[in-house]
Amino acid sequence: MKVRFPKRWLNRLLCYCGIFGLVFQFTAAIHAYWHDIPLTNFWFLLLAPLLCLASGLIPALQPQKE
Repeated sequence: MKVRFPKRWLNRLLCYCGIFGLVFQFTAAIHAYWHDIPLTNFWFLLLAPLLCLASGLIPALQPQKE
């Protein structure tokens, strides 16, 4: 399965926000683990970036049709 990056600016922006959000959340989780800070419900923190990424990649959820 090949994932194509969207061509429309809003869909591409949602993908960029989702990727940045996932990288940021995983970096924050590594930092919290390193300093023994407990993270409760870590999977809920990934929900927003995953929704942004899904809105940019899945054609049925895209705000701008490709």
